Amino acid sequence: MSGRTPRQPVRPPGRGREWVLARVPTELREQVDRWAQAWLQAKFSRLLQLRAADPGPSNYPVEVFSEWRGKAFYLCARFRTRNRHPEDDFVVRHTRMTMTGFGRFELAYFRHTERWSTVYRGLTAPECFKEIEGNEIFWPVA
Repeated sequence: MSGRTPRQPVRPPGRGREWVLARVPTELREQVDRWAQAWLQAKFSRLLQLRAADPGPSNYPVEVFSEWRGKAFYLCARFRTRNRHPEDDFVVRHTRMTMTGFGRFELAYFRHTERWSTVYRGLTAPECFKEIEGNEIFWPVA
């Protein structure tokens, strides 16, 4: 032995003994995906067609989609720059549903300050859907 004491694992600050789910259950993930696909198609397909026909002087949306990254579900929009080169497209993640455990989510949107603002905590998936559909602040494209 070299006389050193073994290093103890360090907990990240602010992360007490909370229970966090390692991954989202498959049936819940499929329920969220089905809702997102249907709602995004119904809500934004016409808007995307109109914007593509007359993009205007600034960046414009060309696609609205959803994606999972770990325990978080995102509503995203792909934007095309005014020069219309597809290689210059960029993606903006706008709405985030983060699984907190026991089928509950935190609902947040991405602010202009480049930070996430959590608006609701402890919502079920259907409650999140209702809030997203009824509140334009959560829409990826307005």
